Amino acid sequence: MTILLLLLFLSRVDGFFVSSPSRSPFPQTSHLLSLTSSANRFRVDDEFNVKLEDAANLWTVTVSANDSVDRVAGTPYLDSKNTDYFVDDVELTLNRVGGFGLELIELAGGRDDGLGITIIENVLEGSNAEAAGIIPGDSLSFISQPVKDKIGDSETPDNANAKILECRDFDTTMEALTSLPSPDELPKVVVGVKRIKRWPKITTRVTYPSCQVAEGADPTVELELFAGENLKRALQTRGIVFEDGNQRKCDFCGQKCMVKVQKGGKLLSPMSTTEEKLMERNVRCRVSCKTVVGHLMQEGELDLS
Repeated sequence: MTILLLLLFLSRVDGFFVSSPSRSPFPQTSHLLSLTSSANRFRVDDEFNVKLEDAANLWTVTVSANDSVDRVAGTPYLDSKNTDYFVDDVELTLNRVGGFGLELIELAGGRDDGLGITIIENVLEGSNAEAAGIIPGDSLSFISQPVKDKIGDSETPDNANAKILECRDFDTTMEALTSLPSPDELPKVVVGVKRIKRWPKITTRVTYPSCQVAEGADPTVELELFAGENLKRALQTRGIVFEDGNQRKCDFCGQKCMVKVQKGGKLLSPMSTTEEKLMERNVRCRVSCKTVVGHLMQEGELDLS
């Protein structure tokens, strides 16, 4: 009966439809090194989104070990349990007139400090949330009234007065959402969304030059790289050795790092003006220390030699 009354009350106030929190214990977390820290500025195509049940199993909380540009040491933030997935940051403008049309569920909570994990369990068809682009499995990170951008006509969040929702339990999240002014006073808001996405991967085949291969040995190595990685670093961390005696040292890193692209050149970041001049006579070659694989978060096949 309590849950039914809550549903009716919230649907009348702001159009929320909510699920009962699970009240599962919120585990203590350790300081983890995550690949997401270098990737969460990218927006990625919908094909890399994950299903609700997968997102629910992947969400976790990491506590920042050191101060960074994004947060001070000791701040909890949403993270992925699996490094094959990362957390994308999305900002959306959400109309409130007629309600949001969201169902929330708590994955972890029950702590006195209000920390936990609350995600979107369902987005109602035809709702404002669906129109804004929110999907099941997302987690709200903040909510704010919109302010006009000083340069253009776009709307940005009022960061100084934003309500932080990242790593909050069900009750704390609902308290923040239901404390907003009425839709008549604040007809739309800017919401921050954390979204689990699959890392785009590049299947890479490396063929060593004959001078680096023992007689009778297979000169090819197959690897899997993540989009957004520096090509040289990605190859070296996976055991590729740049020791071609016929290759000169790179003007940038001072080491031998040139690779010839046999297939998949479009998966690499564009050449800089300097690299273009250096490679005028070797148009299929790239300076790997200055190259990003999976440019614009693409995935596909890459052949190097």
